[in-house]
Parts: sequence; structure tokens; C-alpha cells
Amino acid sequence: MKGMSSIRRVLVAGFAVLLLVWAFAGYELIRSLGDVETRVKEEHAAFASAADTVSLIRRNVLEASINVRDALIDSDRAARDSYRADLRVLRDAVEQHVAAYLPQVQSPAEREAWAKLHDKLAEYWGSLEFVFADDLPTNSAGAASMLRRNVRPIRKDVLALLDNLKALQRASQRQHDLDVASLYAEARHRFVWIVAGALMLGLAAAWFATWHVARLEREIHHQRIAETQNRLDLERLSARLVDVQEQERRSLARELHDEVGQALTAIKMSVGAALRTPGTHPRAHAALEEARSLVDTTLQGVRDLSQLLHPSMLDDFGLPETLAAYLRNFTKRTGIRAHLTHEGGDERMPADVEVCLYRIVQEALTNVARHSGALSCDVFLRRSGDEVELIVEDSGRGIVSDGTDARRGLGLMGMRERAQSLSGRFLIVNRSEGGARVTVTLPVKAGSRTVRKAG
Repeated sequence: MKGMSSIRRVLVAGFAVLLLVWAFAGYELIRSLGDVETRVKEEHAAFASAADTVSLIRRNVLEASINVRDALIDSDRAARDSYRADLRVLRDAVEQHVAAYLPQVQSPAEREAWAKLHDKLAEYWGSLEFVFADDLPTNSAGAASMLRRNVRPIRKDVLALLDNLKALQRASQRQHDLDVASLYAEARHRFVWIVAGALMLGLAAAWFATWHVARLEREIHHQRIAETQNRLDLERLSARLVDVQEQERRSLARELHDEVGQALTAIKMSVGAALRTPGTHPRAHAALEEARSLVDTTLQGVRDLSQLLHPSMLDDFGLPETLAAYLRNFTKRTGIRAHLTHEGGDERMPADVEVCLYRIVQEALTNVARHSGALSCDVFLRRSGDEVELIVEDSGRGIVSDGTDARRGLGLMGMRERAQSLSGRFLIVNRSEGGARVTVTLPVKAGSRTVRKAG
């Protein structure tokens, strides 16, 4: 879980770095495009303002010339004030536009041209005042001569200056287009570098995440190998402990049966001989009877203890006969009816398999007697091919999973470890009709370590 958590954190960090890099790249691109658009709008607005100003000056200059011509042609002297007012409006409009546009001019050449135009316009507007003089010639030929001499040259200069300004504005427009192209090229260049940097950082983050994940996977793999090895070592140790325990029990059972049992039997025979001797005192006879009864009880206890430690029947007659005898004694001790069903022939199984199944039956029936409250139980032993199956069922209250009985839990753990030490399977469940069912399946050949011959 710790390794998976580390992998998850590395992947999240890598994706976070990628997202931050791409977010920065997008922000820089949007900012660059915004700067370009702002510059383009400002340049377009300046060019449009310049074009409007030049166009207005040209139009008003030409319209002023027309008004002067009309004033010369019109013989009505009273209409002169109207013509003068029109000229004033045209002049004011030109001066307002020029005053508003001049601060926007950036090019030195264009500023100089505008300064010349400003002076020439002042001269032009002053040249038009002759038409309102009192000594204006009355004939049209004289008026036309004054118009050609006073107004036309200045008007040509104004128009020439306007043409020059228009040419300068076209040049400024071309420069503006070049500037815009340069700005877009710079934005593209910056975006390419940002994207390349983002890709490099992304590849670096992906490589680091991949390397770190691979390292964690290797550590997890090595840890799993170590855990598997530890589990195998524990299983081998458990199997070895079981063997040692069975050997110790067999030795104790043999000592009890051969040494203590024979000694008690000899004592019993001596007591019996003393009882059959004529002339035995009644009190001695009663003591001898009591001693013989005590010897019988002790001898039976020794035999029972020897059978519990390691039944000699298991080595001599095999598992089915030993289980049948054990179930009979179990019924006598507890009053719980126990029945054995054996299927699969009388062929002997490996010694470790027989011992394992016998101990599991012992533990299972001990749990039945102590905890289940059952009145009956059944033991099924089936041999099928290379497997043997043992089932122990009871009619009691079943398994209570509240953890209140630690000894029962240890017993179940012991049964499970015995089965697993021989590569077997262990399962305990509650029966639908009541009670519990213990099922053990062992391989007959794979579990063999030592084989003892019967007899």
C-alpha cells in the first residue's frame, strides 16, 4: 500500500507539473497575442486618424477655394459675411483636427512635414482675406488675376504638402505592416520556445515519474519475493515443528506405554497374586483390592494419555480404524454421538497426511465438545485419486464471529496451519441447517515426507 501510494503521488506530481507548464505556455501565448492586438489597434487608429485629418484638410482647402471663387463671382456685397462665416467654419475645423492629431505623430519626418503644412495653411487662410476687401476689383478679369496670383500658388503648396504627408503615411503604413508582421513572428517564435520548453519539461517529468515508478515497482517486486521466501520459510519451519512435535509425542507415548504401562501391569499382577494367597488378612485384602482398583484406573489413564499423544493404532492399522476407535471413546467421554463414514478403499496414506488428518479431527471434535452444544457430529473421509478430503460436521450453534473465545480461534489457526503445511486447503463455514462444517483437502503424494509401514 505504501508503494502504491508513492506511485500515485509521483504520477499526480508529474501531471501537475505538465498542467502548470502548459498553463504557463497558454498564458504567455494569450498575453503575447493581446500585446500584438493592442499594438495593431493603436497603429490602425493612428493611421486612420492621420488619413481622416489629411482628407479633411484637402476637402476644406478645396471647399474654401470654391467659396472664394463664388464670393468673387457673386456681385451681392451683402452675401460676403455669409462667405466669410463659411470660411471661418472650414478653417476652425482644420485647425481643431490638426491640433488633435499632432501629438500622435511619432515619425520625425512626418512631424517636420506637419509643421510646414501648419505654416502653409496659416498663409493660405490669410491669402483668402483679399476677397472681402473693400477695394476688390469689380470686373471678373481683375478678380481672377488676383485669385491666380494670391491664392492658387499657396493652394498648390498646401496640396503638395498634403500629398507628401499622404506618401509619408503610406510609408508609415508599410512600416506598420512590417512591425505587425515582426510582432506576430516574435509571438510565434516565443510560442515555439515556450512549447518546446514545455515539451522538454513534460518529457523530463514523465521520465522522472516513469523512473520513480519503475524503481518502486522493483522495490515492491523484491519485497514480494522476500515475503514469499519468508512465508515459505515459515511453512517449512511450521512443518518441521509439527514433525518434531509428533516425534516427541510418539516418544512420550511409547515411554508411557512401554515403561509406565508395563510397570503398572506388573504391579497389578503382583497385587492379584497377593490377593490369591491363602490366609491374607482382611484388612490387607481390602488394601490390596483398593490398590488394584487404583492401578486399573491409573493404567487406563496412561493408555488414554498415550493414545492422545500418539495412538499406536495409527502406525499399526491406519487412519480409518484409528478414527473409528477415537470416535467411540469421544462418544463415551462426552455423550455426543459421533459417526464415521469412510470412502475410497483401505490403501494406506503417507504418515504425515494421516497424522495431520487425525490431529485436525481431534481439534475439531474438541471444539464441538467445548463450544458447539451439539448432540451429534459426523466425520467423512474420502479418498479420490491424488487427494483426500476430510469433513467434520456438527449440529450445534455454529461459528460465532465475535472473537470472544481466543482458544477456539487458536485451534482453528492450528488446523489451518497443519493443512497449509502439507499444501492443502482448509475451510470452515456455518451450515444452513445449523452447526458448522470443517473441510480439509490434502494432496496425497505432494504432502508425503516420511512413510511408515503398517505393523
